[in-house]
Amino acid sequence: MPDIRTVLYLVTSAIVLASVSWCRKQWGNRSRPPLPPGPPCLPILGSILSLGDPARPWLSFNALRSTYGDIIYARLLTKPVVVVNSEEVAKDLFELRSTIYSDKPQSIVYEAFAMDFFMSLFSYGDRWRLHRRIFHQKFHQAAIHTYHPELLRSAHKMLFSVLQDPSRYTSHIQMFTSSFILSIVYDYQPKSENDHVVRITLRFMELAMSAIGPGATMVMETFPFLLQLPVWFPGASFKRASVECLQAGHDTKEVPFQYVTDRMSDGQMPPCLVADTMNRMNGFENKIIENAIKEAASLAFGATNETTVGTILVFLLAMVLYPEVQVKAQADIDRVVGKDRLPNFNDRPALPYVEAVLRETLRWHPVLPMGLYISPQFELNPMVLSGVPHSTTTSDIYNGYFIPEGVVVIANTWAMTHDAQKYPNPDEFKPERFLREDGSLTSDTMPLGFGFGRRSCVGRHLAEAALWIAITSFLATFSIHKALDENGEEIPVVPKFSTGITVHPETFPCQIVPRFKDASVEWLTQLTGLVAEQS
Repeated sequence: MPDIRTVLYLVTSAIVLASVSWCRKQWGNRSRPPLPPGPPCLPILGSILSLGDPARPWLSFNALRSTYGDIIYARLLTKPVVVVNSEEVAKDLFELRSTIYSDKPQSIVYEAFAMDFFMSLFSYGDRWRLHRRIFHQKFHQAAIHTYHPELLRSAHKMLFSVLQDPSRYTSHIQMFTSSFILSIVYDYQPKSENDHVVRITLRFMELAMSAIGPGATMVMETFPFLLQLPVWFPGASFKRASVECLQAGHDTKEVPFQYVTDRMSDGQMPPCLVADTMNRMNGFENKIIENAIKEAASLAFGATNETTVGTILVFLLAMVLYPEVQVKAQADIDRVVGKDRLPNFNDRPALPYVEAVLRETLRWHPVLPMGLYISPQFELNPMVLSGVPHSTTTSDIYNGYFIPEGVVVIANTWAMTHDAQKYPNPDEFKPERFLREDGSLTSDTMPLGFGFGRRSCVGRHLAEAALWIAITSFLATFSIHKALDENGEEIPVVPKFSTGITVHPETFPCQIVPRFKDASVEWLTQLTGLVAEQS
């Protein structure tokens, strides 16, 4: 039995050490610069009560900007967060000080729900650099022209589908995105939205995003034992969801990859991201390389799919709400393209107003308004492509403010794209803000939605090309208007936006009609040559 004096000595020593540690911390806090300003923090809750709508924190932090400035410190329950509301500060931190601000916050939920292969969630290191290299070799700006034929073909297939069944426009846009990205990554051509590979990947994304929905991540981080329960145990819903999501994530990586490797073995594999990277890196001889290719390929599909579909839906909503913009854009296309053919990428430099429409679509309602941010206590559903959340590798001092080591730093893209000084009347959809008086484009290419510094979106140029051909093809072929009720009166459109993986418009009533009276499947076939591919 321990001597009572020994016990008292140990207890006293522990108290002294704790007191010294507390005093050093308090002294350090007094001697360091202040934290950035921010809303008051309450015990346990932190600053949450100051954020208004917790499902749309980008709006809350933008509103707080007038009180606290361009850089805000807040606590979301127990987690400290620094929110950057201005483009200038974002560039200073994420680009000029990228060695400090390029790390990523981590969560046990990533591995439990098969999201640990999302490159945007990697800590800065060798694994991140390998995935980044795989993407860059196929998606750098000079390589994008090689994908123009596939993007054009996928856009034409979308036109066929919309012409035949305009009411299912969201599904047709989804299929457009699935078609071109599966072709580029795996040389795989899905035949319909019920295609096996398409369903596998979309199912995984659905499971993963529902698992980290509002409140779910907070519960699992607070009570991690829930992920260790047996699946049969009452109340083990998180564990059951984890098991299902892990299997779906496995299938997402393995099934299309196996399709490529089988064709490579037969010597029948045309160029694509997976085959080209395997050949270049000798992936079959290195399991680390092979696994990285699997992960990068499956992520390319999920990331491109969600953000591209969401942005095209924003464009359609804008055309319904601002019909005068649609008329101007169609006049621009008719002037250059005429009515006897469809637009192609060679027309892009001659269509400045359409380019301005694309830029304004990215600005008006970015589908990732706070980039990619998953926090154990406060979640925005994630996706790569846009400004991602950053984490500091060491403490820093910026503009007289102390930024602690390990704090999550988030770029509020919404605040930047709705900066009234740079974009007057930011809630209005006005492409002219990207045009000079002579009609030429300004130098503002709207990069804000694609992130900053080392963590910026490596697929930006492919995304912009896909969006441009989809928007331009749609404008050349169709007009979109408000739907009519039984009395022939327009049905008002009240925009509602999702709060899922991307923030995109929910389905809204509209009518999509061909611009020309002779528009038909035969007419499109003549223009596109895709008679065998119409749906």
